[in-house]
Amino acid sequence: MIYTYDEQVDRAGVTALLQDLAAAGIRFKDLQTTQSSLEDIFVTLVSDRK
Repeated sequence: MIYTYDEQVDRAGVTALLQDLAAAGIRFKDLQTTQSSLEDIFVTLVSDRK
């Protein structure tokens, strides 16, 4: 599962997601986070225009 959020707008986004998963009885073994660079965002925007 990939969960994307804006940390400037929704500081509790990941916490709420993890709480909802636990409440639903969904367990996981690993959690990986990444932060997009400005270059990543630019490349995505440019490639989406085609």
